[in-house]
Amino acid sequence: MRDVSVEQTFAVALESHRAGRLAEAERGYRHVLARCPDHSDALHFLGVIALQVNRPEPALALIERAVALAPDAAPYHNNLGLVLERLRRDADARGAYETAIALDPRFAEAHNNLGHLLMRADALTEAEACFRNAIGIDPDYAEPYVNLGNLQKDRGELDEAIASYRRAIELRPDLSSVHSNLLLTLHYHAECTPEELVREHRRWAERHVAPLVAERRDHPNAPDPDRRLRIGYVSPDFREHSVARFMLPILDARDHTSFEILAYADVSRPDSTTEAVKERVDGWRDTYGLTDADLARRVRDDRIDILVDLAAHSGRNRLLVFARKPAPVQVTYLGYCSTTGVDAIDYRLTDRFLDPPGTDLSLYSERSVRLPDCYWCYAAPRVDGDEPRIDRRPGPPTFGCLNNFAKVTPATLRLWARLLLRVRDAHLLLHARAGDQCRAALAVLRDAGIDESRVRFVGRQPFRDYLATYRDIDVALDPFPFGGGTTTCDALWMGVPVVTLTGKTPVSRAGSSLLANAGLSQWIADTEESYLDIAEALMRERDRVAALRTERRALLESSPVMDLPRFVRHLEAAYRSIWSAWCAQRRGAG
Repeated sequence: MRDVSVEQTFAVALESHRAGRLAEAERGYRHVLARCPDHSDALHFLGVIALQVNRPEPALALIERAVALAPDAAPYHNNLGLVLERLRRDADARGAYETAIALDPRFAEAHNNLGHLLMRADALTEAEACFRNAIGIDPDYAEPYVNLGNLQKDRGELDEAIASYRRAIELRPDLSSVHSNLLLTLHYHAECTPEELVREHRRWAERHVAPLVAERRDHPNAPDPDRRLRIGYVSPDFREHSVARFMLPILDARDHTSFEILAYADVSRPDSTTEAVKERVDGWRDTYGLTDADLARRVRDDRIDILVDLAAHSGRNRLLVFARKPAPVQVTYLGYCSTTGVDAIDYRLTDRFLDPPGTDLSLYSERSVRLPDCYWCYAAPRVDGDEPRIDRRPGPPTFGCLNNFAKVTPATLRLWARLLLRVRDAHLLLHARAGDQCRAALAVLRDAGIDESRVRFVGRQPFRDYLATYRDIDVALDPFPFGGGTTTCDALWMGVPVVTLTGKTPVSRAGSSLLANAGLSQWIADTEESYLDIAEALMRERDRVAALRTERRALLESSPVMDLPRFVRHLEAAYRSIWSAWCAQRRGAG
């Protein structure tokens, strides 16, 4: 039998763990193990803490010891699966989840975790079955509704995804991340108006930001408008991701004399891009596993002058850090060019194409700062080995879209079907996961009268192969209402014309910003009919269009979209301007 005092110590440690007091819980578990080295529960939960603070290797050793002591404990196998996933041992993780389910078929969390793993492996049908199993076992368990919503969004089932997120919010109104998923997905929906987006962002803020206002404190930062500033960038995407692709050149060209840069990186799986970002900043903070409150304290202790959010409502955002106002000036940029709803974020960066003159800027909780040229600055892609050739490969006339499939809404597909009916010899090339995504696209296109022999799909590819796929495309089609950013730049870099349909929200005007800044406004449509006309005309002249690929790249290279020194000057001037405004306000208040 276990010693009563040991069990009491364990119970206190477990209570601390559940309350989020990880250091206190860890001390308690270690006290238990000092007295009882084979206490499997203490080993298990000590491993869970190691995973929570992003130390997967020690977590693995601890939980494997616990499993060896109690091989029939389903929760041990479930958490072993989480550790193995973090270590990128997905096949072993799947085995661990399946063992947990075999030991306890009604273990809803294990079904949910297995589904998440399968979804990452593109096994969407099997993943959906796991999520629905979890919901069937525990209808009040919110996480499988969240994951089901993510899966439905990825399949382009936006109404279903929104319903799943709303159910998860009902079950766990305290989870701001679930509500963020809903906000992001609403931007994909063609029928969601700017006014609806504002209302939903305000609901999110009322629920998740308002309770944190009491935690805001005055800032001791010296109100000197000319001194060297400390800029903090907060992102979960300092890894192989479009955000990092845009940030790396900015970090390369920055003014080291006037700005000190710190990166707050919430990266669970670091990669070579993570290292590239780390090498380019003055201070690196690994924030994975830190609570929002702890991260806010860290930012305040670092005396950051301007804190920049690079995620907004995208996955694993840290908006509740910003809600605590740890820096005197706070900005949102790059994640998505909408609003955050966080009143403590003072500014959002934009440009005159994302928010044309006359735009109702009161729709945003932040003050809008228009950069003089473009919202983005694109750098030539970094490619291992030889750069892909730019010339058109032999093949049928092809329209293409290599965007995230979630952006390819049924409304978008129906419009593209009309284009294919106009240009009867043209094919359509889409990026989609094998299985459900392909079937969903084909179903919409078949209903619109398009034979599936005219549609081709490509899945995930090495980056070099992805770029080379543009050699099979004559005309790239920007999806709507959530247009492309990185993919639009990549297409133009590969010499492919991009047709975009400008809309009522900034995310629907991303293509307009890039094309206008690249001197290619003739490919911007303001109606569906003009979108079809432009795309058809380009395809009818595809031989001439193909011959101009090299010239098109040169045009992009000479434009503000790729003028890195000019962009960084404008960005840093914006930082200096908003800092000076804070200093003036501070001096006036004093």
